[in-house]
Amino acid sequence: MKNNGFAWREVARAFDYLCPGIGACLLGLAAGPAFQPQAHAADVYVSRSPEGVPVYTNQAQDVSSRLFLKGTSEPFVAGFGRGPRDNESLRKRREALEPLIQDVSARHGLDPSLLRAIAHVESQFDNRAVSPAGARGLMQLMPGTAKRYGTTDRADPAQNLDAGARYFKDLLTRYAGNLALALAAYNSGEANVERHARRVPPFRETMLYVPEVLTRYESYRQAEAAKTR
Repeated sequence: MKNNGFAWREVARAFDYLCPGIGACLLGLAAGPAFQPQAHAADVYVSRSPEGVPVYTNQAQDVSSRLFLKGTSEPFVAGFGRGPRDNESLRKRREALEPLIQDVSARHGLDPSLLRAIAHVESQFDNRAVSPAGARGLMQLMPGTAKRYGTTDRADPAQNLDAGARYFKDLLTRYAGNLALALAAYNSGEANVERHARRVPPFRETMLYVPEVLTRYESYRQAEAAKTR
């Protein structure tokens, strides 16, 4: 997948505290075929390029690779859970929501491909989605966030998507347009991002969530660009 000047440099800066050179490793991870959204939280391995730059993948590349982050056999979920590829029911849900996604993103000045990517990862476009932590709906709103943005029914797609978009727009403003930090805060909470010196918190779910949303975002951007060719 081509990056096309995308936001991976933001991810690199936000993750850089974890180890020297992790920015370069994430740029390579995003560009290469080894990182794709997984149905389960995959193991993450680190090896070194010939230039000495750390390279992170979800499979051991050679004998020099070592385990950096242990995966699990449980589904990796930020909210409702998602699989490695689109299926027919997901596609139909996404298409049914497309007019709403376009309307909400236009009202709040967000790229519809970005809003689409967040809803995809959070709930697979299922307004009935409920997480073990109590997040609900398309954008997986917690009760406090829903109340903050005036949502009275988190299961209502229009209210949920609107509140999630407004919250994410506020996070983008708070973090000066840094997409990676805004996504990290959306996933783990602003307090955790602040506690870790405005960098992506070293939580497994958040470390996997941020690149996954960005991967989906770029995929949707490319699909939109292809329509205009």
